[in-house]
This record gives sequence, structure tokens and C-alpha cells, in this order.
Amino acid sequence: MKPISSRFTWVLLPLLLLTFVSAGQPEPIPPLAVTAGELLDKIKAQLTCDWATETVDTYKGGGPDVEVTGIATTFLATLDVLKRAKARGLNFVITHEPTFYNHFDRTEQYGDDEVLAAKQKFIADNDMIVFRFHDHWHRTAPDGIYKGMTAKLGWEAYSRDGSQYYYDLPPMSLKKLAKQLKKKFARSTIRVVGDIDTEVSRIGLVLGAAGSMRQIESLQRDDVEVVIAGEVPEWETVEYIRDAVSMGKKKALILLGHANSEEAGMAYCADWLKTFISEVPVEFIPAGDPFWSPGTRQ
Repeated sequence: MKPISSRFTWVLLPLLLLTFVSAGQPEPIPPLAVTAGELLDKIKAQLTCDWATETVDTYKGGGPDVEVTGIATTFLATLDVLKRAKARGLNFVITHEPTFYNHFDRTEQYGDDEVLAAKQKFIADNDMIVFRFHDHWHRTAPDGIYKGMTAKLGWEAYSRDGSQYYYDLPPMSLKKLAKQLKKKFARSTIRVVGDIDTEVSRIGLVLGAAGSMRQIESLQRDDVEVVIAGEVPEWETVEYIRDAVSMGKKKALILLGHANSEEAGMAYCADWLKTFISEVPVEFIPAGDPFWSPGTRQ
């Protein structure tokens, strides 16, 4: 028999060794499947509040037995957000606000509306789960929405006695405060009610659509000069401010828009989930401010 050439040996030997080593290694174990219900149980275990029996925090699409490929947190599960989540391989969408255009996500009043039907079809066709996380995200301590918003504003150091709702800022004009907020939300329209030149420093946060009574109750306090809120019917808190200013009171209202005032809380939600969920990827997908006006968009 002719000896194997040295060149052939150097080519063949590594392949033989690789085959031998590989044969002795166990096959990698695929990650265990995890369902939406199992992940929701983990979320509930991390909250500081009990899970309520009467709540809007329920499944709006899919259900607890659907296998999860990834989690997307968002302020609103718009059709655009759902499509972006699907493209990223994230089929469990945790939304803060309703999916179907009213607080309780009731759909019977829309009949066979094609917009509603298209959204429902997309969720079903793509094995997506949509779960609302509103009541309990506000009720846990700290309130997840306020914690995220305070971080976005950079106001942690100004909290009054550790409160999430009241802040003492360096004195400035109402106009300057509004301009500072405009820098945080550059592409949005911020609306202000009150004397533009009045000096303010004592701030109350009443985020989202908490309602005029919550806003006015905060304004009734002697240690609150400005309430920063998401939205309100314009004949309520807005007119309270105008009358208060006419009386010579130092009171003002800044409306950021609902999305602007709460979306940072769902960005924080993604960071919070990552501290105890490792089975699947977790990402924040912004829904963004739906409003625009001439000058804010090119």
C-alpha cells in the first residue's frame, strides 16, 4: 500500500478529529416553550399590588395558552405597532391603553367595521397576543408610568419628599418651563394655559387622562402652581385656570397630550420586565404622538 501523502494527512486529520469530538458532545437543548399565561404569572408576582378581579387588564387578542416568541411593550397597540412587533419576532404585545378605541375594548357597537376587522384579523392570523397593562402598572409601587416619565424629564432630584406627583423646580417663567418641555417633545404641540411671564417652581404631575377633578384637586393645593397633564375636555380644567388667573392666582396648566405624558412609562416597563424575564426577548416599541400641526412636521 502506498503511504498517505503528507498533504492528504493534513487535510483529512482535522476533519476526523472534528467528527470524533462532535460525536462525543450532546445535542444543544432547545429553549423551553413559554406561554403568555406563564409570563403573566411572573409579572403578577413582581407587582406590589394584588391582582384585581374587576380590571381592564385583560387579553384583547390571543390568550394565555399561546406560545410567546418575544414581548413588545407599548403605549398603544396600534396596527402599525403590531406590524412592527411582528417584524421583530415579538408576538406578545403589552399595551397601556385600549386596543379597540374605548376604555373597555368593547367592539359590538362597531358592527362589521372594516378597520376593526382588519386589526382583529392581523392579530389572529399572526398568532399574536395583546394584553392591556393599565390598572396594575399604575397601582404598583412605584407607579410605572410616573417613574418612567420622571426619568424622561430628568426630575428625580426635584421630587418633593420622594413623591412621584409633586416637584420643586428651580424658579423660572412659565414660558421657560414650557420651552424646556418642548425640547423633550420636539415634534409635538404643547399647549399652555396661564400667564406666560409668571414665575413658577412648584409642579404637580397628573398624567394621562386622569380627569378634571384630579387636575383641579391638585391645583387647589397651595404648594402647586402648575399642573402638567396629558389631556382634558377643554371646558373643564382649562376654564378653571382662566378664572383663577383672573382672580390673581398663580396657577397654570400644561397639556402634553396623552401619549407624550405616559409613553415613557411603557419604555420603563420593558426595562423592568428584563430584570426577571429571560425566556424571550423584550423590547419597547413607541406608538408616538398621533397629533401634528404645521411647523412640527416637515
